[in-house]
Amino acid sequence: MMYARHRSPGLFFMGAALLGGLFASCATTGGSGAKLEPRVSAYIRTWPIPEAAREGGNPYWNAGMIKGEYLTDMIVSFALIDPADGVTIYIPELRPLADGSPEFSNIWEEVAAVKKAYPHLRVNVSVGGYGAEGFSDMADTPAKRAAFVANVIAWLKDYNLDGIDIDWEYPVGPEWGQEIKSRPADRQNYVTLLQDLRTALDTLGAETGKRYGLSTAVPASPWFPKVNDVVAVSKIVDGLKLMAYDYYGGWSKQTGHQANLSNNPGDPDWGGWSTEQAIQAYLDAWVPAEKIMLGLGFYGKAWSGVETGPYEDTPGLFQPYKGLPFEQGTISYGQIKELLKPGSGYTRYWDDLAQSPYLYNGDIWISYTDEEAIAVIAKYAKEQGMGGVFYWEYGHDIDADLLKALAENAQ
Repeated sequence: MMYARHRSPGLFFMGAALLGGLFASCATTGGSGAKLEPRVSAYIRTWPIPEAAREGGNPYWNAGMIKGEYLTDMIVSFALIDPADGVTIYIPELRPLADGSPEFSNIWEEVAAVKKAYPHLRVNVSVGGYGAEGFSDMADTPAKRAAFVANVIAWLKDYNLDGIDIDWEYPVGPEWGQEIKSRPADRQNYVTLLQDLRTALDTLGAETGKRYGLSTAVPASPWFPKVNDVVAVSKIVDGLKLMAYDYYGGWSKQTGHQANLSNNPGDPDWGGWSTEQAIQAYLDAWVPAEKIMLGLGFYGKAWSGVETGPYEDTPGLFQPYKGLPFEQGTISYGQIKELLKPGSGYTRYWDDLAQSPYLYNGDIWISYTDEEAIAVIAKYAKEQGMGGVFYWEYGHDIDADLLKALAENAQ
C-alpha cells in the first residue's frame, strides 16, 4: 500500500494475532459560514483516480466531477512532510513525476472552481496518509513544530482552504510495531501539535472572520485509544475521523468483510471485528460521540480462488483464497457497478449478522459497501449521536451513487 491511502485496522489486527433526527451538532467551519448539518465529508485523492472514473484520458479529477450538493466538506489528500527540511508540506503530484506521466499541476485551479460552484463547501487539506513519515521528528522539536504550523497556515491563506486534517498513522503505534518512526514522547507530541495548530488556526480566524477546521484520522482499532491520549485530542479537534474500513484485505488469511457494521461470531480471526466494536472502544475511552466522525469505504476488497465453503447462506465467506484480483485486491465502486448488472456472473449476498454485502461468482469474492449497508451504518451513527460521516474516497464513486445515498440517509 502506498503512502497515499488510509489503512485501518486490518494489518494491525493481523500483527496482534494481531444526525435525535440529525447527527450531533458540529462547529461551523470555513465555506460560506452557513451551518450545514449533518456533516458529510469526502476525501479526494491527489494521485490518479481509477481508470473507470477518468475523462478523456486525463488521470486526475476535475471540478466538474464533484457533486458538491451532497457534501459539506471535501478533503484534498495527501500533502506530505518534505524530508529535505522536515517541516515543509508538499503534494507529490505537483512535482515532476519520475515516470514521465502527467502531473496534477492544476489542482488548485480545480479546487477554486469547486469552491466557486459550491460556496457552502469547506475544502480542507490532509497531511499524511498511511506510511507517511516525518511527523515524529517534526512534532518532537518546538522549532520544527512551529515551522510546520506556519507552513500549514500559509497554505490555507495561499489556496483559500478551510482547514487541516492530520493523518498521522500513527503517533504511538501498536505494541508489535509499525512502519513509520515513532517515540514514546509522541503521545504528548501529538496533542501538542494539534493544540499548536488549533491556536494558529484561531489566530488566522481572528484575521479573516471564519473558523478553520481541524480534524485527525484515527484507526478503528482497540489499541489506539489505549496508547494515545484521545480524550485530550478530542478537546482540541473538531472531529476524530474513525477509519472504519479495511478490516479485511490482501493481508488476511481468508475472505471477510472489510467494513461491516456488526460482528459475525463465525469470523475465525480475532473473534471478529466490526464498526460497532471500534466505536465502542473510543466511547469506552471517554471520547464524546459527537467528536467521532464515522468513516466508510466506497471501494471493495477482493480475493480469487475462493471455494464455496460450508455456509449455505453466505457462500465464500471466511474461506481461504489463492490470489488477489483487480488492483492488488482493491476494486472501486465504479467497477463494482458493472458486476452488479445482470449477466455478469456475480451474485449479491447479504450477511445478516455482519450487516454487510458481498459479491461472489464461485471464484472471486468481493466485500464492498452499498446503499443498504450505508442505510444501516448511517442509522447507527445517528442513534449514537456521532458528529457526522465521511468516506474514502471520491474517485471510487465518481458518479456519486453511494454519496447520494449517504447524504440522504444522514438526514
